[in-house]
Amino acid sequence: MNFHWTTFAFQLVNVVVLLAILQRFLFRPLADVIARRQAQTAAAVQATGEAKAQAETAALQARAETQATLDARQQLLATAQAEAQARRTELLTQARAEAARVVAEGRALAGQEAAGRERHSWEHARTLAVGIATRALVAQPASAEGYARRLAEALQSLPGAERQALLAGGHLHLVAPRPLADAEWQAARQALAPWLGEALPAPAMDPTLIAGLELYSDTGAVRNSLAHDLERIAEAMRDDSVTD
Repeated sequence: MNFHWTTFAFQLVNVVVLLAILQRFLFRPLADVIARRQAQTAAAVQATGEAKAQAETAALQARAETQATLDARQQLLATAQAEAQARRTELLTQARAEAARVVAEGRALAGQEAAGRERHSWEHARTLAVGIATRALVAQPASAEGYARRLAEALQSLPGAERQALLAGGHLHLVAPRPLADAEWQAARQALAPWLGEALPAPAMDPTLIAGLELYSDTGAVRNSLAHDLERIAEAMRDDSVTD
């Protein structure tokens, strides 16, 4: 293999020319573009910093203005609350004074009316009590044995199904206000014999009946006592009084 200096020289010249061309048309424009981009980037960074600084300044100013507004609002609220409290205290004082005056007048008027109402109430209660007692006593049997007959009549007057349910119920028993005498017990057994036969237990005691003889079972009851009569008469007289 032979080395030709002439060829080498021409190739070296070609490389130098190529580098000159690249330097003129590639490297220098590329360097200019990079320089411009760096300048633009620096300007953008600077502008961003300035904008950030302006934004922070504006934010600080806005916070200061907001705080000033809040302080002014709090001051206004405090002033309004103080005025409202003062007005409320004034109104309460006036209302208490007016209420005290109304109460005093009401008490004076109530004192005048109370005596009249009390007299009327006592008269009404006395009239009602006399009426109840009179009607109750008139309805009572003439003898103790009469309660047994009246109990039998009340049992007889019941509808058949209701009377059958009562007599078929458990714990069937009589209730009297006191122990029955022999004559009263015999009268009760005789009066109730058509329905109970001889299976009639001794009556239980209930002094609240006052007088009478009642029949109870788990499925019903036949009321037949002075206490029950008083209740019915009182209810009837109360209803009449309300209707009037």
